[in-house]
Amino acid sequence: MAVKLTIGTAVYNVGEQLLREHIEGVLSQLTDEVELLLINDASTDNGGEICRAYAQSDSRVRYIDMGTNQGLSAVRNRTVEEAHGKWIFFVDGDDLLADHAVSAALSFYTSDADIIIHDRKIFESTKEKDPVCTVTELVRLPREAGRALSLSVLCQNPFDPRKYGMSKEVFYHAAWGALYRKDFITGKGLSFPVGQKKAQDSVFNTEAYACAENIAYLPYTMYYYRRNPMGITKRYSADNVKNIDTILKNQLACMQKVYPDNEEVKTLYYNNRLIVLTMDRMRLDIFHKDNPKGREERMADFEKLLATEPYKTAVETFDLSRDDKRWWMLPMEYARRRNFGMLDFCFAHPKLFHYIGQIKIRLAGRFGRKSAKSGEST
Repeated sequence: MAVKLTIGTAVYNVGEQLLREHIEGVLSQLTDEVELLLINDASTDNGGEICRAYAQSDSRVRYIDMGTNQGLSAVRNRTVEEAHGKWIFFVDGDDLLADHAVSAALSFYTSDADIIIHDRKIFESTKEKDPVCTVTELVRLPREAGRALSLSVLCQNPFDPRKYGMSKEVFYHAAWGALYRKDFITGKGLSFPVGQKKAQDSVFNTEAYACAENIAYLPYTMYYYRRNPMGITKRYSADNVKNIDTILKNQLACMQKVYPDNEEVKTLYYNNRLIVLTMDRMRLDIFHKDNPKGREERMADFEKLLATEPYKTAVETFDLSRDDKRWWMLPMEYARRRNFGMLDFCFAHPKLFHYIGQIKIRLAGRFGRKSAKSGEST
């Protein structure tokens, strides 16, 4: 029987309990029309042995060993190469599929969509039970939605999914947030950026949504993302600077490929995504509590960051009155003032500074309106 759906699980030091929970959840749904690829990216725990054992006991499961650690992008690209199914579902080994995700995906096997976006939920330890999917028709997104999705992924441009008939539970930024038709991926020559350790999906999905002819939405929870308080987006690593700079390099190259010499898109990127990367350079390195460097060395790193393009321009041109980015307001203000001490305190107490930022913006708006009425400038 022909394979209709390929579930590609990325495995790297997931931990035995979480990995088994993930695999067992998928196995409980497998049919002869579905294959599970367990791709081990040179885990240093016993993940490889666990995956190999499952593959040996079930012909619908295939085990692939990457040999050396090559990163999530390489695993995703290998998934595309190895997939036998018409549809590909990229998943991570510590997350879970909904109880009826496979049957829901198979019910729309004949769809001519390039990408099918679905809902997701976030959990930490226990996943709730799911109802059977009763959706009989996909929501077709208008052609302009592809560009809006692409710019949201690349630039973090504000995007309201409800405008296109989707719920707030979609997470189209991540590869696991949608099903992809394999011949769409291969026909467009799409691939994940090898060597980029974070935000790999941003490059892939920027191009995917931009070139997709047909994008659909399945209003059903297909995926459960496990919240990890010590995940890569929070912990300190000596590689954080290199990783963030790699993201910047690849995203700028992607922007030039998909939106060549487009000043409007460049402005969106600088005003949104680049600010996030600038904040990450400070949050995950210079001002991270686990950074082993002394204060003087961190201050030197701070000054170097503010003198380096395009981070320098991001700080100098950020609109400090933006109501939609209240958390960014004070860090950017203090960065512009070169106030290292306040930023050290700021990143140690993010909730406090988010609250203060809200108050400052509200006060600025209130007094700004009053001054405007009296003809004064603010």
